[in-house]
Amino acid sequence: MASLKVFIACICSLLGCFSPLFLCAQSYLGEHLSRGLVGIPSEQGMYLSWRMLYEDEKDKDIAFDVYRQSNGGNEIKLNQTPIQKTTDFLDREVDWSVDNRWSLRLNGREVASWSHTKNQPRQPYLSVPIDRPEASEVAGTSYSYMANDASVGDLDGDGEYEIVLKWNPSNAKNPPQRGFAGCTYLDAYKLNGRRLWRINLGPNIRSGAATTNFLVFDFDGDGKAELCCKTADGTVDGEGRILGDADADWRTWNKQSPTYGKIVDGPEYLTMFDGMTGRAIDTQEYIPTRYPLDGWGGVGGNCGNDNTGGRSDRFSACVALLDGKTPSPVMIRGWYGRTVVVAWIFEKGVLRPLWTFDSALPGLEGYSGMANHGVSVADFDHDGCDEICVGAMTVDHNGKGLYTTGLRHGDALHVGKLIPSRNGLQVFGIHENEGKHAIVQKTPAVAMFDGATGEIIWQDGFGRDAGRGVAADIDPRYEGAECWCNVGGLRRGDTGEIITPKKPSSCNFTVYWDADSQVELLDHISISKWNWETETTDLLLKAEGVVSNNGTKGNPCLSGDILGDWREEVIWASEGQDELRIYVTTIPAVDRRITLMNDRQYRLSIAWQNVAYNQPPHTSY
Repeated sequence: MASLKVFIACICSLLGCFSPLFLCAQSYLGEHLSRGLVGIPSEQGMYLSWRMLYEDEKDKDIAFDVYRQSNGGNEIKLNQTPIQKTTDFLDREVDWSVDNRWSLRLNGREVASWSHTKNQPRQPYLSVPIDRPEASEVAGTSYSYMANDASVGDLDGDGEYEIVLKWNPSNAKNPPQRGFAGCTYLDAYKLNGRRLWRINLGPNIRSGAATTNFLVFDFDGDGKAELCCKTADGTVDGEGRILGDADADWRTWNKQSPTYGKIVDGPEYLTMFDGMTGRAIDTQEYIPTRYPLDGWGGVGGNCGNDNTGGRSDRFSACVALLDGKTPSPVMIRGWYGRTVVVAWIFEKGVLRPLWTFDSALPGLEGYSGMANHGVSVADFDHDGCDEICVGAMTVDHNGKGLYTTGLRHGDALHVGKLIPSRNGLQVFGIHENEGKHAIVQKTPAVAMFDGATGEIIWQDGFGRDAGRGVAADIDPRYEGAECWCNVGGLRRGDTGEIITPKKPSSCNFTVYWDADSQVELLDHISISKWNWETETTDLLLKAEGVVSNNGTKGNPCLSGDILGDWREEVIWASEGQDELRIYVTTIPAVDRRITLMNDRQYRLSIAWQNVAYNQPPHTSY
């Protein structure tokens, strides 16, 4: 089986067959993307890559040509034969001492261009200038700002992605922590660094990974993406208008209070913002309310509870095509005990709720305590509509409970075609087991289960706490994904069998970076590859002068297939916090594939990547 898998992968690469992988996917065509041509200087020359689009499937013989124009002179065709096997090209003869312009042509027509002037630095990334908010002070303590999580969407409908960036204050808090946090800002940038707008979420939205999720997507189908997120009194939209009561301050100022600095009172809102201007289009009351504060505990995590907002202020969010075609913002509150999932729809400028799933309702008690610090969306039951996997529980597209595994809360999860020989999708869950409660000893650290039914395929590490874990194809000798976490070694995804007690040096993000079908490892500011022959991790890239986000979690602002061919880009902020650096691979491709953004599950994964404890995206195939 292993040798056959390697053989097929090699044949597909040689033939340039991008389509077999994609035949099993659900397409997402809600964005009309351009070719996404990008040029990155390398030691060998100017490396150019561009997108294959879903519509290209209609023409199996589609081929491209690349031209270069130097100093405004005549255009010169660079490729000797039409480019058919890949969607990249290396210009080895470029003269860096002059201004150059490259033209990508299809059937003789220019479909994209890229320019590089003689005065531009030759650097392995694209630079997007950003505007750092000024430092400030609250409750006698000063704080500054750091670029944090990001998302992308075509805000102006031109076929290119814009970046929506969250600015986190240095005093951001997790819900259990007392103390004040500064305001959170959301900025929108063109790739040239032009800022479109800035939204200030205001003093009544507490800054932190568990509370400040945001969704960037085209919710109304007009070809332009919107922004949807939780807001409150004092939120300032992109045009300077204030939501709710501008003078309200719902923070607890009593230093002796267990809720000092927290927000446990006051109204909560859900707002849809215009992607072009940041203008608040519609605001509704957030569902559900936080009350009762002590009504969010349960069997998840350490089986505890509190009445200080620690459990009530745990949020995640996602986008789902609940009817198979219309994107809905889905907001989730509660992880450790009570979990409430609310689906919304945005039509004709108005937000309205579609349905609410509440694990506190009679008959749904088995769903309590099953939510993770993350979420994933996929069509698990093959009905054409998306389901929401919140961890050890999944909610059907109609708001009914699809199943719960009973394996309790966890930090991370991965959803995809992890076991190719098995029907449907699979979920790899990483579970949090803290404390000495009896139920903790019965909970596995890791488990693989069926995405449609919740059937447990294998599980291990009972009573042990696994914080992070990864399921990804890093070894071509075994089918599908391999799995690893801080418990045990490297496992087969299909059986859970230990391949080797050794494992990759990181247990964090993944990224498609080189030319083969295996995935690479992304951790903090490095990209590495698991060498399955030597059972070691080989460094491919260490980005200098950048920083990762969210402390020990060490994730980038965003990783995804946002430019160029099917390999993924990584966005880090510079150490000086004055630019985002988009790193693009310059490793020549061996095949061509449709942009991952045309796979529905993958595109929705990019939308939820910034939510709670960040997780990498996965395709549906």
